[in-house]
Amino acid sequence: MKNDDEIIDSILIGGIIGATLGTLISQNKTTGSIVGALAGAALLATYKANEGAMLTHLPFYIEENGFLYEVNANGEKKIIKKIEKSTKHLPLKFKLK
Repeated sequence: MKNDDEIIDSILIGGIIGATLGTLISQNKTTGSIVGALAGAALLATYKANEGAMLTHLPFYIEENGFLYEVNANGEKKIIKKIEKSTKHLPLKFKLK
């Protein structure tokens, strides 16, 4: 349970830091703080989850420069396969309903 509490604490801290930074750099302070809080929480939670995954000593997979790699606990990377780039073009703006 301690691990879950640490993750929740990290998410809260990331949200507070992100909200502060979002407010500082955004013209719309309300939107900036909300987006910053979400981004900060997501980044810190991702970082903490990655740290936890590394402690399992199991390999994990990442994509880098068009290749899929298996990364071992010691940091050694092994190419699994080349990944073709997507030909789909996504719009730059989305309208939420």
